[in-house]
Amino acid sequence: MTAECDELGTAFCTVGTNFGYEDIDVKFGRYKEFKSTWCRSGKKVSFQITDYLSGAGPEVLEDFALSLYMKIAHRGDGNIYGPRLKEYLVSDEFLERNQPLYVKRSRNLSRSPLGENFDLRDTHNNLLASGMLGESRNVSLNWTINENRMRVGYCSTIMHVVAISSILDNMNVPEYVHEYVLYHELLHLEDGLSNGRRHHTAEFRAKEHLYPRWRESEDWLRRLAAKKVDLSRS
Repeated sequence: MTAECDELGTAFCTVGTNFGYEDIDVKFGRYKEFKSTWCRSGKKVSFQITDYLSGAGPEVLEDFALSLYMKIAHRGDGNIYGPRLKEYLVSDEFLERNQPLYVKRSRNLSRSPLGENFDLRDTHNNLLASGMLGESRNVSLNWTINENRMRVGYCSTIMHVVAISSILDNMNVPEYVHEYVLYHELLHLEDGLSNGRRHHTAEFRAKEHLYPRWRESEDWLRRLAAKKVDLSRS
């Protein structure tokens, strides 16, 4: 175990011995998403932990270690976000350290909210002014490089990064369509961390349908996916 991993190793060994493991190997891994993997055999276990936690303190690492060992043992509810880890993940310190790295690793991001026709910052401000959303803290808004028809928006709730497909940055697409997609993704950020997953619950759908033109937007997106709209640029 290298010196830079001493704190990580100590955390995982301290917790792991309580689960009966005698041979524990752990190191940081370079993943785009907040992801960790493990392999176990008898009393031996090895981990590759997301390097987005390389700046975390020992209590946070122990909290994360405990959640992973619990998951391996099929104990608990499967939630990987313990209270100390969750507190760290929503901190300004975590975002300042890791959001730029996440954006850099995301190859399909233009790394800019400014498109050829629309500025996502203006769209965001319009949504804030409408009162349908609260202030989104330190959110990174981006158009994608590829023009995806099917997955027109996505977000990382951990990294506070939102991406909107550049296929919507087109004057032949009504402006309210990309505004609706951005609204949808920002709602996920408002929901925050939930067992590492995002859910389109009935409550979420109710919030989504507060957008005045959601039906028209959904119809546009269906026709867009089916290639039934003309996107030829004038």
